[in-house]
Amino acid sequence: MNWRFRTERTTVTRAFSAMTWSGLLAAGVLAQGNPAGIPSNATALEGVPTTKVETGEDATRRRTLTKAEATAETLAIRVVDGRYYWASRGNRPLTLTAAGEMTYLSSTEPGQYVRLRKIKNKLYYVEHLDMGPQSIIYSGELRIVLGK
Repeated sequence: MNWRFRTERTTVTRAFSAMTWSGLLAAGVLAQGNPAGIPSNATALEGVPTTKVETGEDATRRRTLTKAEATAETLAIRVVDGRYYWASRGNRPLTLTAAGEMTYLSSTEPGQYVRLRKIKNKLYYVEHLDMGPQSIIYSGELRIVLGK
């Protein structure tokens, strides 16, 4: 985890109001062109994973994360001037694309992306990390932080 950002995130969370997808819908600030509805005034996307799936050459294991594990693997994406940066993974630049009901934030590194999807007025994410013969997938609910 990038501890410097973690400190800044606390400041960002206090300085800006966070809204769920249903709050964004009610406020009428959903962006056009992406199914997840990320508004143009979003400053960050934050998620705490609830599950982790590890796939290797010989086995696949899915488990629910403890609170400490989930906190250590918090998803943090910064939005600066309409560009996305994967703050929890070294500030890698991300590209936003849409495919059907899914919105993808893809890294330039193969197999590294965050997929967003609305389900019953909530926004969920899957964070996919390919690392050689192993893949790790975190999933949970996402919240959008809006600037003032």
